[in-house]
Amino acid sequence: MASIPNEFIDDLINRVDIYDVISPRVSLKKAGKDYSGLCPFHNENSPSFTVSQQKQFFHCFGCGKNGSAIGFLMEYEGLDFVDAVKDLAQMAGMEVPLAKSNKPKISRNLYAITEKAARIFQHQLKDNEPTISYLKKRGISGQTAQTFQIGYAKDAWDGIMKRFDFQEHDLLAQAGLTTHNDSGKVYDKFRHRLMFPIHDRRGRVIAFGGRAIEPDQKPKYLNSPETPLFHKGNELYAFHLARKHSDDNFILVVEGYMDVVALFENGVKNAVATLGTATSAQHIQNLFKVWDKIIFCFDGDRAGKQAAAKALETALPQYLDHKTISFLFLPDGQDPDSYIFEKGEQAFRELCDQAKPLSEFLIEHISTGIATDTIDGQAQLFHKAQEPLNRLPKGAFRQMMTNKIESLTQHQFKKQAQAKTKRQQESSQSPVKKIISLLVNLPTLHKLIPEALDLHAFQFKGVEIIDRIVEICQSQPHISTAALIEHFRNDSFFQHLAPLSKHYDHLDNDQKTLEFKDLMNHLLKKAQQKEIDALREKQMQSGLTIEEKQQLVNLLTTKVN
Repeated sequence: MASIPNEFIDDLINRVDIYDVISPRVSLKKAGKDYSGLCPFHNENSPSFTVSQQKQFFHCFGCGKNGSAIGFLMEYEGLDFVDAVKDLAQMAGMEVPLAKSNKPKISRNLYAITEKAARIFQHQLKDNEPTISYLKKRGISGQTAQTFQIGYAKDAWDGIMKRFDFQEHDLLAQAGLTTHNDSGKVYDKFRHRLMFPIHDRRGRVIAFGGRAIEPDQKPKYLNSPETPLFHKGNELYAFHLARKHSDDNFILVVEGYMDVVALFENGVKNAVATLGTATSAQHIQNLFKVWDKIIFCFDGDRAGKQAAAKALETALPQYLDHKTISFLFLPDGQDPDSYIFEKGEQAFRELCDQAKPLSEFLIEHISTGIATDTIDGQAQLFHKAQEPLNRLPKGAFRQMMTNKIESLTQHQFKKQAQAKTKRQQESSQSPVKKIISLLVNLPTLHKLIPEALDLHAFQFKGVEIIDRIVEICQSQPHISTAALIEHFRNDSFFQHLAPLSKHYDHLDNDQKTLEFKDLMNHLLKKAQQKEIDALREKQMQSGLTIEEKQQLVNLLTTKVN
């Protein structure tokens, strides 16, 4: 990934008002010193989404989403970090200084090649009546074919190559549109196939899928190889169209291009397909940035069940308390394409309403072949449940699933739960956590940390984070909360900083300052008492030097009040 200097990010956030970024996309109303509105990331009836101009930060108390203007664009537009920064910089009239990277730079010409190839394939479809007839037999209208930019690759070894200049042939190979044999002969990768352009989340053509037209043509689907533009583990077919055309609060994940197109043709426009690979963790993360619910749709046969099991394994670590994942199995012999043409949109939507929640499917999956009504079976289920439960992220859903398994198996998880509660209580009382919360909330408080206070002497976990915050604040005296948090985007604890910044929102700046001073005073007294105790212990054990005796006297006579 390209690297952008922190100094540029700081400057960008200072130049752009987060209100100007969010207000065109979310209806906001003044609420005290901040703004509030209905959260764009989950369904709600009363506003829990707030935007702070003082902090240049947004936060939803309902779903927990929060961040800077950059983070908002990443979530709302489905962009990666660099693209979000570029869009924001364009608003501010700034040019992004991308640091040099060892990774090869993607040429803009590759996008031009794939876009041009898509237009050529579309044009060739218009002149190929047999392929048009094939689409009509499949129930696909011209309007839908145009929406998906469906095209046709000629039955020729150089059908696409001869449409490009010779100097562009190297780019054709880079884009995965040509290949070569063992003797070095170069030829078109896609020949006599129905062509489905694959787009990234911004709607740019990055690859192609070619479907066989003849019954004996193999393979049935031929996809572009991995290229500088295309990484199939990151992309989903028709993601950009599902975002654009559907207002549904859930997204369907199906297995084939034609399934997506057929659903769209019949009014179900919130479907995407994997690209010749199993669902990846990145797929789920990308979908959750836009939709609150994912429904995996599989054929009801054995292969569909196996694919669902793989999707379940991938989904477990990605599950979020404020999101849902369900599994839909079609009747035997049916796929989404055939089912919706036979039964219609309403019947298909009713089927979606019956999708199994992940919780139900997980228990069904791990219970397969186990007699859960016997003690032996319950013990077996208890043992089998440990691995999937441990793969779930810590949170309410994991605890509720643990309780469910506990009720089914009669085993107790009390020790684990008690240990977890104790750790949480200890964490919530951590002085380091309080210091970080206050510093992130009001960065100018770093000036109030006494020089005499050595936090490292306490051996607190997380002191290095405070050191970095102070270092950043010293170099950027007027830094905002949003800009400060952005400095930690690539760190594992980034996701925890934004929630911490909300802990003291109920206090005004004067009250925060008093809270911070009290905390510093408490730690100074604690450090001083620790030093006194150490000297007294040494005095009893081996005696003190003259200097140490004087040090003890000074500590006892100048104790912090």
